Amino acid sequence: KFYQRDGQYYTRTDGADGELAEFPIRYTFGVYPLQQYLVELPNGKLQTLGVSWDSRLAERGGQRWFHVYGDERIDHTDVLHWTQPSQNWDTMCAECHSTGLIKRYDLESDHFDTTWAEINVSCEACHGPASQHISWAESPDESPGKGLVAAFNERRDVSWVLDAATGNSKRSIPRTTDLEINACAPCHSRRTRIAALSTPDDEFLAAYLPALLEPPLYHLDGQIRDEVYVYGSFLQSRMYQHGVTCSDCHEPHSLELRAPGSQVCLQCHLAEKYTAPDHHLHAVDSEGSNCIDCHMPATTYMQVDDRHDHSFRIPRPGLSVQFGTPNACTNCHGDKDAQWAVDVLRANKPDAIAPVEHWSELLARAQAAPFESRDLLLGLATDTFVPGIVRATAIAGMQLSGDAVSAAAIGERAASSDPMIRWAVARALETAEPNVVAAHALSLLQDPVLAVRIAAASALAPVDLELLPIEAYPIMEKALEEYVAAQLVNSERAEAHVNIGNLQRKLSRPDKSEQAFQTAVRQNPFFVPAYVNLADLYRSQGREADGEQLLRTALLKLPGQSALHHSLGLFLVRQDRLSEATSELLLAAESEDAIPRYALAYALAIDAQGGSAEAATYLEAALIRFETDRTLIAALANIYMRMGNESAARKLAERLQNR
Repeated sequence: KFYQRDGQYYTRTDGADGELAEFPIRYTFGVYPLQQYLVELPNGKLQTLGVSWDSRLAERGGQRWFHVYGDERIDHTDVLHWTQPSQNWDTMCAECHSTGLIKRYDLESDHFDTTWAEINVSCEACHGPASQHISWAESPDESPGKGLVAAFNERRDVSWVLDAATGNSKRSIPRTTDLEINACAPCHSRRTRIAALSTPDDEFLAAYLPALLEPPLYHLDGQIRDEVYVYGSFLQSRMYQHGVTCSDCHEPHSLELRAPGSQVCLQCHLAEKYTAPDHHLHAVDSEGSNCIDCHMPATTYMQVDDRHDHSFRIPRPGLSVQFGTPNACTNCHGDKDAQWAVDVLRANKPDAIAPVEHWSELLARAQAAPFESRDLLLGLATDTFVPGIVRATAIAGMQLSGDAVSAAAIGERAASSDPMIRWAVARALETAEPNVVAAHALSLLQDPVLAVRIAAASALAPVDLELLPIEAYPIMEKALEEYVAAQLVNSERAEAHVNIGNLQRKLSRPDKSEQAFQTAVRQNPFFVPAYVNLADLYRSQGREADGEQLLRTALLKLPGQSALHHSLGLFLVRQDRLSEATSELLLAAESEDAIPRYALAYALAIDAQGGSAEAATYLEAALIRFETDRTLIAALANIYMRMGNESAARKLAERLQNR
């Protein structure tokens, strides 16, 4: 309920204890298509209400109150409740919705004292501090940057020259920098901040870790799925590869497109070719002839906010048939299936059915079957014609342990000129043999980009120092300090303390590791990985009783969490309490968010108690759900072999061999 009293705005809603109470509204933020409201809780915490105002026109369904999570029931125990850390303004909203933000958080007192220069997005958000610009304005000179920290000149004196033969344009001067894209990326990407302060002209990975093209944030082929904004999709595009930058299409000061609708595309693409029915297969000027609907399909977030995929991809309904990914054709033709779209394209545009596998198909195949993806990922990782963010995704997804060929190929990419590739290499080294990690230590630890250095420090943390040259010791120590400092930029988040705990565990510092995990639990009692990691630390120390007690306490607070049931089940297995363990493992295996190893653990627990036939039956059912998982197939084949069913085991072995 919203109301006013004595000139002040209030809401009456359920608080952190689940009880209805009155709260004063401190701020509104957001203009279009929705406005949200901030309530101040104790310790300086500004929290975002889930109930918002739809500011669209009434004829578009707006001018109404609505909940950003729709009909989903969100109570005070839910991580998405407005009182929870996931709805904290300082962490989740402030940096991109204000200017000159300085986030101040005291971990000891759990208190925010955040300040900002301007409550909305102003000039300095993109151009940096303006004091030098004011000095320049008072005494103008010929300085091209006019005193601005970030002067965006990548489009200066540039034109796009149309090639009538192809219908496409080419940039008159190649774009050799990413200044504008790096300035836009912090607020138009899914990322984690790792440097407390930065300016718009900084290299993006010097202050942020971007999300790569991995589920569940992206679909298997790289299309946007969750709220990833546009940076990750734009880097996939041929537009980016050919030098297009944000302001080629967007006017940054008016926030409008440089031309309305499809006209923005026809700035560079020949209208006679691309607006013709034989190109788009729709009537001229019909809804289906719109370039944006086909090449930039929108996904709706927060119930009312349509955001367009900026990979500008050709619709590939064939991938939808194989992998269930969305496609622009059936987005509009909701009464048809993907095979219908494939047939239409094959009949009307046979050239659109590519004879060579596109990288999006290779990526989808690799991510759909991770246990058999080695060659696919390695091929993507080493193909210089594939977009950099796709290559980085492939590299980061590699499992290098015991694979000298892949380790050598990935290690060579440590010298790439692309910082995202080098960062991905440092991440992949987490899975490599210690000598391989050590071989790339010095170069990655001294990388000019912070993201690369801290990823290298994490990979090197468990490596015996004797494998490193002595001159690497102080460099390693500095990089480890940078890693911890990067996490503490977000010290109000439990995730940061779990990361620190895992680093300290790699460094064989169990006391510091335990302290960090306990801080994470205290910071966010609803954060499951904090409990799982702390319990596993107790297991490694032989403190089984402590681990069990922790997990049972966590389940009282978070009933039904599959990771907690799985972890508790494994604790009980190690204590030979198989009957109790089986019950917990079944709850994990049958949960909606179960993963293949949960099903495997339950089946093995049954098998260990003499229920081989029951375990085989369960694995057969699990393979309907996880049909590509090689571990489940191999486990089932092994059980059949022990049961004397050689025929069934042989069929499963052939299934493995053919994958």
